[in-house]
Amino acid sequence: CLLKYQWVKLPRNQLPQGKGVLGYWAKLAARAAFRKGTAFYCGYKNEVAPGMWSGGMVGLKSILGVRSRMLALQIMDKLQQLGYLTYSLDAQTKCLEYRITDWVVRCSGQECETGAVYATTGYGFVCIPRSIPQRLVHLNYRFEEADALLDLWCHTTWNDPRNAFSFLAPTIQLDSYNAVLTLEKLGERWGWEKTKVWRFFQK
Repeated sequence: CLLKYQWVKLPRNQLPQGKGVLGYWAKLAARAAFRKGTAFYCGYKNEVAPGMWSGGMVGLKSILGVRSRMLALQIMDKLQQLGYLTYSLDAQTKCLEYRITDWVVRCSGQECETGAVYATTGYGFVCIPRSIPQRLVHLNYRFEEADALLDLWCHTTWNDPRNAFSFLAPTIQLDSYNAVLTLEKLGERWGWEKTKVWRFFQK
């Protein structure tokens, strides 16, 4: 139910591939700390909280899947500009920290001072607020494929009393009372032509 459940789970081993600010956001969120504790990087100790990551540029590029330092910082600037995260880079220690602004606290587990603080790559789930794609829609942002995929994922319902189709299978529903999807509606939402929407679904 879109009203009852304000977030969805995304398996860390099925993060969206390709370009898109939401795809990059998901990769960063999937590697953020899920427990309060101490992170270590090149001999430095950094206190981290749930939804936070601390490390170096090499680690950041690895998370984002890019090779260029400049591109990685451009992605971080864009995500910060859109309000998805905040980040800082210490010029002296070269330590970079970012915080996910839309972190789902309720499913992050109880805070723990011992053990691993960072999520294991490809293991478990990252919780995504259903509302994050709407920010791009309000800005008339042209979606990339990773953005469109997460938009569909965030609007999936299951056993919703107002949607009979959702009792047969998980169903994409863009609002609480209308289960009808059209190529025109999705194209308008994502800034795409109808033909591109159809090719996306075929792919």
